[in-house]
Amino acid sequence: MARFTQHFEDVLDLTKTPIDYFKSKIMPKSEIDQIRAWLGRYGCTGAVQSQIMGQLSAGQKARIVFAIMANSKPHLLLLDEPTNPLDMNAIDSLAKAINEFKGGVILVSHDMRLISQVTKELWICDHKKVQKYEGDIMNFKLAMRKEIKKANGQAALAQHSNG
Repeated sequence: MARFTQHFEDVLDLTKTPIDYFKSKIMPKSEIDQIRAWLGRYGCTGAVQSQIMGQLSAGQKARIVFAIMANSKPHLLLLDEPTNPLDMNAIDSLAKAINEFKGGVILVSHDMRLISQVTKELWICDHKKVQKYEGDIMNFKLAMRKEIKKANGQAALAQHSNG
C-alpha cells in the first residue's frame, strides 16, 4: 500500500537532493543513471534532480513522492487530495497513471477535473456517514449545484426575514 497525504512532504528529507535521497533510502543498489531515469519518469528532470528538496516547489516535491510510491510497487493507493500541489498537466498525468494502475485506488478529492477522469464509483462522506452515490460524476455535479442554490436561497430568505 502506498499513501499520498496532504502532508506528503513529511516522507522526504528536505536537506537532500532527490538523487541523494533515492540513492540512500529508496534505490540503494541502483546506479545514478537508473535513479535519474526513474525520477525523470515522474517529471523530476535535469537540474531539479540535483537541487536540495527543501528548495523545490510543492509540485516538484509531489512528483518525487509519486516516484517513491511507484518504486514500492503497491497493490493499493490511498490518495488524499493529491492534486493540491499539482498544475493542470500534472493532474492529467496523474489521472492517466491512476487509470493505468492495475491495483485498487481510494481517492479523496474535491478536484472535479481528476474525479471526472478516474472514478468508477463515487462514495459520499457527509454527516458522519459514507454511502455509495448512485449515478455518475455529471449527475453528482448537477445535484450539488441544485443543493448549493437551495442553501444560498434559504440563507438569503433567513437574512431577509431577520431584517
